[in-house]
Amino acid sequence: MHWGEQADPEVHMAHRDRRIGTAGAVLGVVVLALAGCAPDLGRVLGAPAGPHGDGFVRAAGRGLTVNGEPVRLRAVNFSNGYYDDVHGSDLLDSPHHGEQDLAHVREMGFDSIRFAIDGNWYVDDPEVFWQWLDRNVGWARQHGVRLILDLHVPIGGFWLDRGSEDYSFDLWSDPELRQQNAALWREIADRYQDEPTVAAYDLLNEPVTTDSTGEQWQDFAGQLVEAVRSVDEHHLLVVEGVHGVDGLFGTAGEDPHFLVDDDNVMYDFHFYEPFAYTHQFAGWIPAGDGGSYPDPDAVLATGEPRRLGESSIDTESLPTGTSSWVEYDSGEVVIDDESAAAAAPVAVVDGGMRGTAHFDAVTVTEYAPDGTEIREVVDDRISGDALNWYEWQSREGAAPAVDFERESSGHEDDASLSVTGASPAGAVAGWSSTGHLFEVVPGNRYRIRGYMRGEDVAGADGEEPRIRWRLDVYARSSGPGSNRFLKRDRTYLEARMDEHLQFGAEHHVPMSVLEFGAVRQTFEMEGKGGERWVADMLDLLEEHDLSFAYWEYRGPDMGIFRSGTGSPGEPAGGLEEVLRRGLR
Repeated sequence: MHWGEQADPEVHMAHRDRRIGTAGAVLGVVVLALAGCAPDLGRVLGAPAGPHGDGFVRAAGRGLTVNGEPVRLRAVNFSNGYYDDVHGSDLLDSPHHGEQDLAHVREMGFDSIRFAIDGNWYVDDPEVFWQWLDRNVGWARQHGVRLILDLHVPIGGFWLDRGSEDYSFDLWSDPELRQQNAALWREIADRYQDEPTVAAYDLLNEPVTTDSTGEQWQDFAGQLVEAVRSVDEHHLLVVEGVHGVDGLFGTAGEDPHFLVDDDNVMYDFHFYEPFAYTHQFAGWIPAGDGGSYPDPDAVLATGEPRRLGESSIDTESLPTGTSSWVEYDSGEVVIDDESAAAAAPVAVVDGGMRGTAHFDAVTVTEYAPDGTEIREVVDDRISGDALNWYEWQSREGAAPAVDFERESSGHEDDASLSVTGASPAGAVAGWSSTGHLFEVVPGNRYRIRGYMRGEDVAGADGEEPRIRWRLDVYARSSGPGSNRFLKRDRTYLEARMDEHLQFGAEHHVPMSVLEFGAVRQTFEMEGKGGERWVADMLDLLEEHDLSFAYWEYRGPDMGIFRSGTGSPGEPAGGLEEVLRRGLR
């Protein structure tokens, strides 16, 4: 799951003391009392005997089979409280779930659980770790559900929350850490090689690399595949695409998926679209009101939009030195490129800058060709915490030393945005808002106005900085491909999903969505439409024959049920009901 999100500048869109040590081969000797009385999992899930007849899930073409018959994993995520202060020695007493919850999962209509593992739990206490994992495998067998074992947090890597004291990318620079994770997977695979209750091994959750290509994950994925296959030829592997590069979420339009050298693999992607909607008001990232679903007035980009640089509309640049708040105005400018489809305001710093530039109160107005005002498209005073604005910076050349702040003071209110740093002349940085993309009409006039002020602003590398509000203009697609601007509805969800599914179609391999979900507010606040979003997602997953896992079973923010409120807990609005209907 994304605990941090980096906006893409072109699209305008992700506490505990971890002890990193050698993962020793200490096995807890556990006897599963349930083994003798457990029902046959293949029979429970309705999979008759076939060519294999062993109950294991296997990749077959673009789908999955069990005992030679088609199957689709319909799972829910158990986070197991990985984001809380959980140590390996605490696992057997974890309040996250008990045996009754696995029974409830089955009763709701799910047939599988994506089961999160923090590799550091093994490092903390290997014996307790194995007891805990064996116990959950036994419970799953007893209640006729499968487990997708998910290395959600690897030993030596934690990039899911940039604000955490455990934030680390050491995994990519330390081969010993990668070997420890490979050794952990080898032990898991050796232990469960003959256990069909385990449906699959999800090798690494949401990989974010420190290189610019994602090759670090591709190489490591090969290492993990080799480790598992050295002891286990039965189990399905799940390989996720690259979730981010350069230490940031997002792959700048590059295809995140790649093949590994194995035939029994399902290729996975996570789906939180539109992110501003599914994560609105989330407490762990800067996110404000993300609107409703569906919303015919919200324009969203699919694919990698092509910016029409010559059609951009700029205000005058903030001068060097120190200045007070002043409104800067582009005046009325005609967008005459017939291919123009959409636009969005952006705060931009380029050409090199030292010092601090502040931005506030932006408006965009649309006029008819004769100058008659049509509407005020954007009127954002950037008040409160400015949570709908996201920082971005270019990734070309040397990484600029840029700081971004949501300030507690502004022009006539309590908030503004700032960019501070010593950026090289070729770097570009700024702020954008996911909610301000709008349709444009070629031939109409547009005007952007916004306030700026500077503190000790100067040029870098002998260049004059260009600091301004800018209206970025994007081209419409010339064909039926994915580069389109769509309304926020089912059509948009399908278009974004199709971007990933092209990989599966091209290589004739199965794909899955082992995370999708939305915050509780989308189900509990009037008019947000969370139930409609989930229903549309379930329909699309079924139409594309995709295995999936809803995020998450129990949790305070995105759980079907809240944490610590009983068994199974208080549901989020109508979420449980819509899931039950979709799982029938």
